[in-house]
Amino acid sequence: MRKVVYVQGCVFSQGHAAIYDESHQMIGAVQHDETGRVEVMNGEGRGVAFGKFIPTCKKWVVMNHDGQEVGQMREKFSLFSKKCEYNVYERGTYTISFDLTKGKFSVRSSAGEVVAELLQDGDEYRLVKDADKLSMYELLSVLKSLTNHVNYKSLTAV
Repeated sequence: MRKVVYVQGCVFSQGHAAIYDESHQMIGAVQHDETGRVEVMNGEGRGVAFGKFIPTCKKWVVMNHDGQEVGQMREKFSLFSKKCEYNVYERGTYTISFDLTKGKFSVRSSAGEVVAELLQDGDEYRLVKDADKLSMYELLSVLKSLTNHVNYKSLTAV
């Protein structure tokens, strides 16, 4: 099922960004704090997805609202583009290609199908999701974590 949300605010840096649905009603927010932790909240302000970097393993861990790990993101070697791999265990592995200078992210399934894209659209970002296996909040946590990953130079290939 295709879903579109808009993100306004500090998408690629520390701070707070509001999440809006297609009718521009606020449905949540994403926050990146000074410790590098990412939290995605629903419209009621309850944390529903989290991301944090584990330096000893050079990986980002994504957790659900209960704090249970639902996936890991790691560097993926690529000669010509910047990529990460997001492993969501029983739900599969996804490849994330990105270009921070253009504000563009693409999430592909292991079969190569585009399941989500984050694109700059004026002063906001538009996230289009086609995969039912990944929630919108989880994707926002992954993409925000990835930008932190790059900003903190945690990935050697980026």
